[in-house]
Amino acid sequence: MCFVLKDKVYPRDFLQVGRVRVALKREDGTFTDPEISSRKQLMLRVAEMVPRHPGRAKKPQEAATSSNAPAKSGKGGKKKR
Repeated sequence: MCFVLKDKVYPRDFLQVGRVRVALKREDGTFTDPEISSRKQLMLRVAEMVPRHPGRAKKPQEAATSSNAPAKSGKGGKKKR
């Protein structure tokens, strides 16, 4: 079971409205999903799904333009004074 709290915001980005709240257990104490029995397992499952989200996928045009960019050459790092 999942709830979205609309009146909560992330302090650094006020445009991201809402917070997600997940119930891992039912009222009788059984898990809602038998494969997810802890917060850590839930976070690992979410981390697997994030790269596959349509909003995170690279567009073919962006990938083509970034691969054609010239590579930097020379030394990097701080300059000595």
